[in-house]
Amino acid sequence: MAQIVLGIGTSHSPVLSIDYAAFPDLAARDRGNPYVKDFDGMATAKASWIGRELAPAVTRGRHDAVQTAITQLGAVLNETAPDVLVVIGDDQNEWFSTDGQPALCIYWGDSVENLPPPREKMHPVLRSGYWGFYGDGTNRTFPVDAPLARHLIETLTHEHEFDVAHMRVQPRHSPFGHAWNFVHQRLMGEHVVRCVPVLLNTYYPPNQPTPKRCYQLGRAIRQAIEAWPAATRVGVVASGGLSHFVVDEELDRHVLDSLTKNDATALTTIPTDQLESGNSEIRNWIATAGAVEHLDMTLVDYLPYYRSGAGTGVGAAFAVWRSFR
Repeated sequence: MAQIVLGIGTSHSPVLSIDYAAFPDLAARDRGNPYVKDFDGMATAKASWIGRELAPAVTRGRHDAVQTAITQLGAVLNETAPDVLVVIGDDQNEWFSTDGQPALCIYWGDSVENLPPPREKMHPVLRSGYWGFYGDGTNRTFPVDAPLARHLIETLTHEHEFDVAHMRVQPRHSPFGHAWNFVHQRLMGEHVVRCVPVLLNTYYPPNQPTPKRCYQLGRAIRQAIEAWPAATRVGVVASGGLSHFVVDEELDRHVLDSLTKNDATALTTIPTDQLESGNSEIRNWIATAGAVEHLDMTLVDYLPYYRSGAGTGVGAAFAVWRSFR
């Protein structure tokens, strides 16, 4: 019988893999980001305190802390050595588009190939950081646990009444999703673990799953895994979040506190209008929480990673769920 023995939550922003000195250039980019409303107004409202958050010493300290947290997650993954990782993330115009976006999809091919995006499509400032998603430009093939993935598709559909889209052949027009490649590049490193990619539509209306449905999905994934007859040790990873592109410390701390307390009610009643833009990736953490509610969460670190006077950046969070009972 299979069992979930590990949970991991990790932010996956490209800023986690670039030199902190490049942050001022990102501020100019954020001014034109359609998800950032009223950049100048937010900068004015935060003028009394945001400066200390952007001081070079503070920025460098947070950068170093982020790298330490990512290294710690990788060490926990290597130490626990699960047989397979179910990675819950979101597609952002990589395999799907806004013209056709399933609410939930599971990939069950035998492997996925790491296909870096064309360099000319990358923003110059972020280009060096994309190795955290796609590597150094060298194609690599990662194994997928296709039998378990198919079992999840069938069980979630037939026994738990989820409408699961499935994909068996990797599209060639785009790289494997950033949410999964970040896990491969930054957490696995050379200790590659078979994965099951679960693609959850967090970003794009009109069919984003509600927080309650995300938590139910996580629970159903755990039940499906426990029904798998093989003696398989499984890890579940939430890839993405927390708040961005504007940092919302209050929301982040509410989510992390609720996760730590295993408070399903608090997680499933987060207003959906707080889960738009990059904040929407919190859904990946909510789904993971449902899958690992039998484990205990330890917060590795949380860094409000500001990069502009408007408060843009990312709420960088890193957590581990294990059994201490």
